[in-house]
Amino acid sequence: MNKTFEVARYEYTHHVARPRFWIALLSLPIGIVLVIFISVVVSFSSMSKLPIGYVDEANLISQAFAGPQKPSLFEPVIPMLPFSSAEEARAAAERGDIQAYFIIPKAYESTFQVKYYFNEPLTSPIRRQIQQFLTKNLLVGINVPNRARADAGSQYTLVSLDGTRSTAENEIAKIVVPLVVGLLFVIVVLSSGGYLLQAVVEEKENRTIEIMVTSTSPNELMAGKIIGNLSVGLTQILVWALLAAALVLALGDRVPFLRDMHISWTNMGLSLLLLLPSFVFTAALMAMLGATVTDSQEAAQVTGLITFPIMIPYYFFSVLMMHPNGAFSRALSYFPLSAPVAMSVRMAFTQVPAWELALVIVMLMLFSVLTVWLAGKAFRMGMLQYSKRVRLSQIFKKEARRG
Repeated sequence: MNKTFEVARYEYTHHVARPRFWIALLSLPIGIVLVIFISVVVSFSSMSKLPIGYVDEANLISQAFAGPQKPSLFEPVIPMLPFSSAEEARAAAERGDIQAYFIIPKAYESTFQVKYYFNEPLTSPIRRQIQQFLTKNLLVGINVPNRARADAGSQYTLVSLDGTRSTAENEIAKIVVPLVVGLLFVIVVLSSGGYLLQAVVEEKENRTIEIMVTSTSPNELMAGKIIGNLSVGLTQILVWALLAAALVLALGDRVPFLRDMHISWTNMGLSLLLLLPSFVFTAALMAMLGATVTDSQEAAQVTGLITFPIMIPYYFFSVLMMHPNGAFSRALSYFPLSAPVAMSVRMAFTQVPAWELALVIVMLMLFSVLTVWLAGKAFRMGMLQYSKRVRLSQIFKKEARRG
């Protein structure tokens, strides 16, 4: 009877039922929320909240200042108060009632120049707030079609002459999917895959693996461990995704970056589809290498060697972004450890052919099956040489003799 799913269920419940799993799982989103909270506190504390005065010598202001209903968390709205004369505004500034004041001269509509007198320096948010205030009053009574859209400015689409690359002006939003996929891949590999590697080494050291294989085959044992740990990783991703969605729904319209960001859910889905076989391959590779080493110190070194190739696409991010269909970019897309991130970057900046995407997915699946099979063989050899290091070449030679 196949014991693969029994092993998988044990591996999954062994992790998820522990309080430390949930502590580690929730520590990341809690940490992110704390960072956002601290950023908001620092932003507010470093900016003066005193009003700004203005003197309207041009008789331009007909609509009093009114801030947005939902101001940005990182750009607080500073009240703006009218004064009848420069002397009155200066006296208020010297008393500390206002942090600064600006004068709108009579010739403003021809020169568009203002004088800003301050105790606190002029910051970008305040400059933008003043500009919006003056523009709004300049356009009073003027019918401007699509006024809100015109204020937002033009959107640029950059298209290469060969038609292989098309990008929007907001490049930052395009790297969100590759960054999220890479972060998830690294975290899942280091947590679930890393634990699998350590567990295999420990079971080999204390020889409990020999007891386990009396009731199941090495291949079933390996497949069950990988499926169980993959389920743990998917549980982590699902919980984080739900928490992230809740955070975006709660704060998305008050954070400029989130408000203006448009994620390609098609690319996100395809990237996650690439992520699954890549994780199976990586976990099986870790388990296979864990069966060949003799102690936990060697296992830690192996984890670093496997994690490094995953990060290679980030080291060459500019190359992938500028030449997404180049030979180097394609090579990283075909390499199992770097494929999820590299292909995600390519999909963000170019139209990847469907046949190439399908080829990479099929290739990852084949590599996953092969590596799981080799990991089972490594288990068998590791039991026979539990006090000695098994060389990878021995695994292939052993299979060649059996074939």
